[in-house]
Amino acid sequence: MKKRFLTIITLMLALIVSVSSLSACKLITVDNERDMAQVVATVQIEENAPFEEIQKKDMIMAYLNYGYMYEQYYGYTRTQVFNMIIKNLIENRVYVQNAMKDFDAQGSVFKIELNKSYAQWDLNRYLGEEEIIDAEYLAKTTMDDLITSYEIAGEEEKQDTMVETVRTVPTNATNAEKEEPSIEEKKAYKIDTNSTTERRKAYNKVIKLLENNELLGDNYKGDIITTRYFLDTVKSNKETKLLEKYEECIRKDILKNIDFEDVSQAYAKKYKKQNSWTNAEFASALASATTADPILVSNGSGYGYVYNLLLGASIEQTDAISNLDKNLSVAERAEGRREILSATKVKDLRSSWILSGYDFDGSKFTGDYTFTTAENSLPFQGVVTKLKDATEDAPAKYKVNSITEYTLDSFVAMMDEYVYGSVQTGETTTNPSIYKKVNTNVANDEYDERINELLFAFSTDSGSLNTYMGYTIQPIPDGANTETYMQEFADAGRELLAMGSNSYIIVATDYGYHVMFYSQVFDGYNCETLDEYLTTIGINAESEWETMMSDYANYDDQDGYLFSLTESVVSIELNNRMTSEQRKIINKYVYDEETSGVVKYESRYADLLV
Repeated sequence: MKKRFLTIITLMLALIVSVSSLSACKLITVDNERDMAQVVATVQIEENAPFEEIQKKDMIMAYLNYGYMYEQYYGYTRTQVFNMIIKNLIENRVYVQNAMKDFDAQGSVFKIELNKSYAQWDLNRYLGEEEIIDAEYLAKTTMDDLITSYEIAGEEEKQDTMVETVRTVPTNATNAEKEEPSIEEKKAYKIDTNSTTERRKAYNKVIKLLENNELLGDNYKGDIITTRYFLDTVKSNKETKLLEKYEECIRKDILKNIDFEDVSQAYAKKYKKQNSWTNAEFASALASATTADPILVSNGSGYGYVYNLLLGASIEQTDAISNLDKNLSVAERAEGRREILSATKVKDLRSSWILSGYDFDGSKFTGDYTFTTAENSLPFQGVVTKLKDATEDAPAKYKVNSITEYTLDSFVAMMDEYVYGSVQTGETTTNPSIYKKVNTNVANDEYDERINELLFAFSTDSGSLNTYMGYTIQPIPDGANTETYMQEFADAGRELLAMGSNSYIIVATDYGYHVMFYSQVFDGYNCETLDEYLTTIGINAESEWETMMSDYANYDDQDGYLFSLTESVVSIELNNRMTSEQRKIINKYVYDEETSGVVKYESRYADLLV
């Protein structure tokens, strides 16, 4: 969920983002320390609220954190950037004070459990114990990361000497993380400042960096957790949690008032829009459809999806194909291309995953880097040696000694064994562009998942990876349309859809051999109501709605269409409510002369507006 308040929290986190450019140099010199300490704005939304000062150095740090990007990449002038920064810094203070005020009022929307052992306007008053501990823990890990960035790495054994091409990873794949620390472990967490000589040197560099940039603060007592930078980071984390809680209160209030009819109306609008699509719009939408955003209508028969595993032609093969006699007939050219592509070599392309420390057990990829269950995962096709065992903080390290090189025949045999359990006998064909055509009803466990294992391991077509159901195949174009793909690929795709489930065709184009697996024929649902649609896909609308709304945050099928459609309704309403809430708060406390709690001293930062 997008945190609309949180986009303007800046504070002093610039050092983490800009550490390479800051190094140990001074941004704030002795000559202008007093200038940078000037108060450029104050915020106090009501008489008993905290009186907060924004200093000129806060504007500089915000510029380093994000402002420079607007200047360098988005065409903002320096004046526009610093005007945006001062506006953001002021509004952030206003939002935080207003959230505390609303929570103290204990209205129906913003009613939370207050920790009354803390006084009003103390951030801890509005946060639970775990939230407070987590905010401090996150600040400590931030400090650890900063120290690590300065640590001189010891000599490590090289993992490999091969030149690697970075391989695409599955969408949203992340390394398996160690178990979340308990609240007791977070509370006891200590920043590593002195475990090794190099660590101590790195820590001293960080302290010097903070000193050079006036970030030690008046309360510094020789420990990084007493620096202004650390304390500001803790405060920023707490404010983030406070505003998350504020927005979540609004979200829960919206959810209480959403019913099935609201979501049904959203479905009806989407269905009506899709029903008016042209053929081109329909085909384009098919290509970008997902489980959470399906196509609801049909635009006629002949549409579907195929998976494309491209065994790409080498540079030499591509040159040879382009140099074929231009006077050859279509069939003769296809024969010449087949002879050239007969020398195709195939290798596993996932070696960069191993060298990058992605989840790997020495033979197979695990976690988010495999699509199947563990027993069906495709082993890495090569020889690997482990260099170092995994630790709590780092994955195991490996060296890739060699990668198996398959001929076209041996690859297809391996592929058949993996997908179907045995080598498949192909149908006879006289088409010189077709290497093999298999029409089979053999269906092993996790068929689609196994296809994706093969795609990520071997396909040289990056566009074939991380798709919904593969490439979209359309009927034979009429006079107003043209083929989307090369003719051989399009023709083979239409033939494959007619062959049915579990079938495949290997067809040659100038790009190489395409192993095209059957994915799905699209017939469309054509259900005018959400109730009808859910019934069609096997869901009882009434009971499923009750199940989802009874524990919305923990609903099982959050990738399903009912949840995503409901989320779209909630998000629209949330955006409207948040926008309205923000406008009301800012108008009251920034622009209304009678209730404004903001004072700006523009002359003190006028030199930045150039």
